[in-house]
Amino acid sequence: MRQESLSLEEFQQKFATEEACQEHLFRMRWPEGYKCPRCTHDRYYYHRSRDLYECKACRYQVSLTAGTVFHGTRTSLRKWFWIIFLMARPKSGVSMLSLQRMLKIKSYKTVWMMGHKIRKAMAARDSHYKLAGLVEMDDSYFGGSKPGKEGRGALGKGKVIVSVEDRGRKAGFAKMSKVDSMSGNNISRIAGDHLTDNSKVKTDGWPAYRSALKEQNVEHEYVVVGSGKKAPKLLPWVHTMLANIKGNIRGVYRGVSNKHLQRYLDEFSYRFNRRFCEDQLFGRALCACLNTPTITYSELKA
Repeated sequence: MRQESLSLEEFQQKFATEEACQEHLFRMRWPEGYKCPRCTHDRYYYHRSRDLYECKACRYQVSLTAGTVFHGTRTSLRKWFWIIFLMARPKSGVSMLSLQRMLKIKSYKTVWMMGHKIRKAMAARDSHYKLAGLVEMDDSYFGGSKPGKEGRGALGKGKVIVSVEDRGRKAGFAKMSKVDSMSGNNISRIAGDHLTDNSKVKTDGWPAYRSALKEQNVEHEYVVVGSGKKAPKLLPWVHTMLANIKGNIRGVYRGVSNKHLQRYLDEFSYRFNRRFCEDQLFGRALCACLNTPTITYSELKA
């Protein structure tokens, strides 16, 4: 569904109060008016003190944020809306420390959790799409606390497989997945999850690509480059994306842990995949948050 385009000024005017945010979320959740989740009856009592909607027919009670990333939050919806707006718009993203200072949120843990919940929603939304046509695929390594070997075989670094649609003069959609190794099993699993049947996949000559992609219903073209310096010419969109996100992680986040790397990859991919509709990103991201269950702190730290 096409979302409303919002400039910064329009966003500020539209969501100036907590009540405005609640009304907007209500309309998004029940665009044709309230419907009981249990019996679909359309009449309700509103319990303001507990912020609950009670069905007049079956007495089922539901909160406006039940089943969403906002469920159980003590933070105002207005601050949630601001964080979604600011995370979704800039191509480079924004650090949680900057958001904490900007929105005067007392606890860094709170804003850190909010960011990861939004990233979860972004990932859930992108999981509905697969890549098609000509797809570049390559791997890279992120982070690592000690200097040393680069590329395949590097120690202490996050291993990531990157896939980007090659649409000629521009890149299409992209997917990035953290893996524990560059094994054939991992490559085969990711190809099955991310690619449509009959896609054409272009890679370098790493043997695991050749064996793994034979198991998928895709056409595989590979080139043995011999030197890593030739890879950007062979797979330009993958390496453009890698350069951007690595610069993003170093410049905005000052590095991320290997444990949470996947969520930052998901955030970057979400914005990248919607880079041609930036003014609609708030509405799209808010819709994703509305349709994604929350995650707890203990689940994130596990």
